[in-house]
Amino acid sequence: MNIKNTKTQYGLIARILHWASVLLLLTLIVLASEFEVMIASPEKLKLITLHSSIGLVFFLVILARLTWRNVNHNPIKSYSIKGWQKLAAISLHRCIYAVLIVQCIAGIVILVTLGKSVQIFNLIELMPFIENKPLFNSFAQSTHLLISIMIYPLLAVHVSAAIYHQIFGVTED
Repeated sequence: MNIKNTKTQYGLIARILHWASVLLLLTLIVLASEFEVMIASPEKLKLITLHSSIGLVFFLVILARLTWRNVNHNPIKSYSIKGWQKLAAISLHRCIYAVLIVQCIAGIVILVTLGKSVQIFNLIELMPFIENKPLFNSFAQSTHLLISIMIYPLLAVHVSAAIYHQIFGVTED
C-alpha cells in the first residue's frame, strides 16, 4: 500500500486519518449521549470537558484530512461508476466535511463564549479571552445541536454507499 493516494486507491495516510476521525467521532457521540441525560454534576462537567478536548483533536484531524485530500489524487474520480454516482460521492464528502467543520467551530464558540477558562485534557488551561456572551453561546449551542442531528443521515448515506460499492464492486478506469 502506498503512503500517498494513487489515482485509483486511497493511501495509508488517508486511511489512517479516515479511521482516526471515525473513532474520534464515535467517541464524541457516545460522550455527548451520556452527558446529555445527566443532571449538572462534577461527573457531567468531566464528560463535557473530555468531549470538548476530543472535539478539538477531532477538528485538527478533520483539517489534516481535508489538507491531505486536497494535495492528493481523489480515487473516486477514477472509478467506473455512473456520472451521477461520482457527483453524489464527491458532493456527499464535501457536505460531510462542511458539516463537521461547522460543528467543530460551533463547539469552539460554545467554549470561548462562556467567559471561563478552557481545559484541554486537564493538561492545558486556556484562559478566557472573550467575556461571557450568552447570546452567542446560545446560538452556538443551538447550531451544535442542529448539526449533531444532521450528521446522522449524512453518515448513514455514506456508510450505505460504501457497503453498496463493497458488495457490487467498483471498477477502475
